[in-house]
Amino acid sequence: MAHSAVRLDKVRSVYDGHLESLRHETLDIDNGSVVMVGDFLEGEREVRKAVVPATATIDTTPLVLVSAPEINYSEYRTVDGALGAVTNEKQFPFRAYRLEKGDIFSVSKDALTLIGADAVNGNYVVAQNGSVKLKETATKGTEKFVGKIVATEAIGTATFVGANGSVGRVTELVVIEVIQN
Repeated sequence: MAHSAVRLDKVRSVYDGHLESLRHETLDIDNGSVVMVGDFLEGEREVRKAVVPATATIDTTPLVLVSAPEINYSEYRTVDGALGAVTNEKQFPFRAYRLEKGDIFSVSKDALTLIGADAVNGNYVVAQNGSVKLKETATKGTEKFVGKIVATEAIGTATFVGANGSVGRVTELVVIEVIQN
């Protein structure tokens, strides 16, 4: 099963340390997802609850971008080295970055709820109720978090895997600039 990937192109908190250690008790959360920062977990000094955006809080609470290191210790499968083979399992801490106006990050297409088959440059992304995925919209809107799709690109090298004609190891990324958070 493919999982989404993330690239921190120009995210200020990478350099000044505004990141969060989060954990969700019941949900596996892929890199490239967005959540809100909740209260500290009982008995923890640094780990907080990861909260899925909800209608009541989407317009008032900043989002953080989930981007844990893509380390996979298993070496016996050929897919393990791919960006899409990493997920943050429930009940284990993961890393999330605070986003500010002007930050730029990239996520794989499957990290977004798109209007069509492909992301459209110039469209926007906003939080959606009950989901850790950003959704594409044609207009800016009034939500607390708004990002603008500024480019799409493919990274990786085509490698023939599995059955004849199957190509893997290419990830299509959507580049997003944060307009407000």
